[in-house]
Amino acid sequence: MGAKPVFDKVFFILLAVLVALVVLAWRAGGAEQVRDGLGGGASLLVRYSALLVVSFLAAGLAEVLVPHEWVSRMLGEDSGIRGIFIATGVGALTPAGPFVAMPIAAVMVRAGASVGPVVAFLTGWSLLAVHRTVAWELPILGPRLTALRYGASLALPVIAGLLARALARL
Repeated sequence: MGAKPVFDKVFFILLAVLVALVVLAWRAGGAEQVRDGLGGGASLLVRYSALLVVSFLAAGLAEVLVPHEWVSRMLGEDSGIRGIFIATGVGALTPAGPFVAMPIAAVMVRAGASVGPVVAFLTGWSLLAVHRTVAWELPILGPRLTALRYGASLALPVIAGLLARALARL
């Protein structure tokens, strides 16, 4: 696998956003507001950098350990609706935040998963994560509202996966 360049379009778009935010902060509060904002961002970087490093290293190891043939067969172009359902279930059962889920999605793509299952995985993780439902929704919202929200969301990852697959074929 060849490494992608660090300085790609996404980098330059984010750099432009950063510059625009610096200008807005400068206009709103001068150098002190720019310093405060950049300091807050640096604190976040320090706080989460170890987590990012560990999650990306784990994703790299997962990529070489997960059989690409299996991913391609179960989640690739020919997996059909079955691949979308599998990815939805895996997403719902992934007990992690974005530092883990996004690298898993990237590994899926590099291992041969097609766009439909990857979108279904991310949507299932976003909407149906069992750990968040049990730990947060049930205790805070109660069983009735949690069941209504969960039930109303069940079909959405499959729909998103099918829609993404159809759009990718245009």
